[in-house]
Amino acid sequence: MSFLPRWQRSAVSTPARSPAADRAKQLEALYQRPGFLLRRAHQIAVSLFTEESAAFNITTTQYGVLVILRVYDDLDQIGVSKKVGLDRSTTGLVIQKLERERLVVRLADPADGRRKIIVLTAKGERLLKDLQEPAARAQEIALSPFEPEEAEQFLRLLDKFVTHFNEKTRAPLL
Repeated sequence: MSFLPRWQRSAVSTPARSPAADRAKQLEALYQRPGFLLRRAHQIAVSLFTEESAAFNITTTQYGVLVILRVYDDLDQIGVSKKVGLDRSTTGLVIQKLERERLVVRLADPADGRRKIIVLTAKGERLLKDLQEPAARAQEIALSPFEPEEAEQFLRLLDKFVTHFNEKTRAPLL
């Protein structure tokens, strides 16, 4: 605390250090929390995808948006956000980036000129085709610690968790 000016030192509380055994229990409690484990699992999955697809300079979120656009027709920005489970502003930033890279375009909806439909370009289609193998490798690597039955169970349990709490998020999947 000596780095703080004297007048600020009194405002800062410095708790006594817990004994090593207590600290170890506290860390174990943190590291076993579902939220902590899910965040770490997400970080690992993103790293594996990034490593496998490094040559393509694309994020997992951008990849997800491209896949959604390949699967669904007639989606605008709000529709994409609902299918990917992102908030609208993040979706807007992702789509802008994909537009700059000429992977998607926004077209006026013939039925409602105010609405812009987002469509994959030929370049976007080619990128998705090129990403099939790296994405599959990343998934294979992510599941490699498990036996095949365990991998199925792991995915089934994650799906159960996500489905159960879908409506609790700011951006539920629809």
